[in-house]
Amino acid sequence: MLKVVVLGSGASVPLLHRRSPAVGVQIEGDTYLFDCGEGTQLQWRRARLRFGRLRAICITHLHGDHVNGLVGLLQTLSLGDRQAPLSVYGPPGLRAYLGAIGEVQGVRFGYRLTVVESEGGRLHEGDEHHIECRSLDHGPATLGYALVESDRPGRFDTEEAARLGLPPGPAYGRLQRGETVPLESGGEVRPEQVVGPPRPGRRVAYCVDTRPCDAAVELAAAASLFICDSTFGSDLEKEAGARGHSTAAQAAAMARDAGAQRLLLTHISARYYDSRPLLDEARAIFSATDIASDLLEMEL
Repeated sequence: MLKVVVLGSGASVPLLHRRSPAVGVQIEGDTYLFDCGEGTQLQWRRARLRFGRLRAICITHLHGDHVNGLVGLLQTLSLGDRQAPLSVYGPPGLRAYLGAIGEVQGVRFGYRLTVVESEGGRLHEGDEHHIECRSLDHGPATLGYALVESDRPGRFDTEEAARLGLPPGPAYGRLQRGETVPLESGGEVRPEQVVGPPRPGRRVAYCVDTRPCDAAVELAAAASLFICDSTFGSDLEKEAGARGHSTAAQAAAMARDAGAQRLLLTHISARYYDSRPLLDEARAIFSATDIASDLLEMEL
């Protein structure tokens, strides 16, 4: 199971229907949080996500709309008697930011918190998946992320297995693990006879607060879902560039160039109460586009 839950789809100014940036990604029994704007922990509860499943938090940059909910969430985890360690990833400056808050507020956590600063590379290793990051083009140090699933076994052809004389049972699992299975009637069934070629793992890329750049396209290469900064419409392309953001059309062009399967527009400026024009201009370039809304869930 791979599911994306949008906790906040807005930009710098939160609205009642668009909270500050935050996205949860569930993969099997693990959940990862990308950005942690103000009120994220409340959205987490509204989405019925489990705090105990949280394995890591990935912060893109230290602007308030992306990080103002972080300390509150970390404290809530401690008040909930969390024991499992937790990693927080982000750009240079994250450690100093959390250290300053800890010193001023006297924040202490009852679990081991590991803060990792990065400028790009492979970060977190999970069971059959990992997280990688690259530096984006925003102005202040900003990271884009991709959660990458390991390649999956090929599909098992039950009809062919039955035709070869192999009844359902444990032998199916052995073949999927690459073992050859003997038949009671003599002969054998080899894995390549009933198991298709390995399937590429799924990829979710998250790139917000960035101008169009090669790093975002690389993170989104063949992505199952590309979640991208779409702060402005094309009528404000010059303003978007000056502020280190992308338009919806530019996000669509990056998705097209990356060969992504689907695009999700997010980080929507408060001026677009009606965001349909953004969706229309993106779909004119990349048809497999949707626009994020708070508490939207997408299974991949």
